[in-house]
Amino acid sequence: MDALLKWMKSPEAQQIADAAEDKVWNEFQQQFPNADRSKFASQGNFAKNHTASAEIFFKNSSGVMTSMFGSDKRYWSPQMKTALGLDDVNGFPYQLSPLKTKKLLPIPVVDFTKAAPSIKKIFDSPIKNLCHTRLFLPDELQRNI
Repeated sequence: MDALLKWMKSPEAQQIADAAEDKVWNEFQQQFPNADRSKFASQGNFAKNHTASAEIFFKNSSGVMTSMFGSDKRYWSPQMKTALGLDDVNGFPYQLSPLKTKKLLPIPVVDFTKAAPSIKKIFDSPIKNLCHTRLFLPDELQRNI
């Protein structure tokens, strides 16, 4: 046990712990991109086989730290939901709301003062077929067509 404690203070152990904490912060940021990181803390733990793991904790106003990935989402406090950026979904269940908002494609401007093109004009012009049987059929069948 003393050897493990001595190893935990070494620069190699600190480097492993830092890598584990960086990994858990990246996972946290991917899952909750709108989270306020100042309200959360990470804590690294070492195992007997010299590996490290880390966990994210929510720092409550009363000083209590709640595990993020070890707690049930149904029982998260309103303060935790606010810190995660999940409070502004207007009463919609945050589990169903998209956490990563996609950029919407711009809607092209349409001049409604002009008449719309008639369907007859659209379909009167020849339609180019980009697919041909030569692309899909073997030579023997093409000769028979």
